[in-house]
Amino acid sequence: MEVLVIQYRPGAYPQLEAAVLAALEAGMRVELDLDALGTLEIASVRELIALLRRCRAIGGEFALRANEPEIRKMLVVTALDRLVPVLGEEAA
Repeated sequence: MEVLVIQYRPGAYPQLEAAVLAALEAGMRVELDLDALGTLEIASVRELIALLRRCRAIGGEFALRANEPEIRKMLVVTALDRLVPVLGEEAA
């Protein structure tokens, strides 16, 4: 299965949603790369949850890529790591 990696950018939800849904409909696996973020803001968490709901509504899912310890920590604190698969190195 082909994998599409999209670098997540806060505040670009309409474009993100369109790209993810198109990839899922084409049968691709989608991974959102969070490592370029310095920190995971609450607005980004809301966008990711909205996208997760939208994807699940069409029977799809995506994974998050996170190697940065601060990002991984925020995924745990916000419980996103329990809702969405997280790929990357284990947090130290």
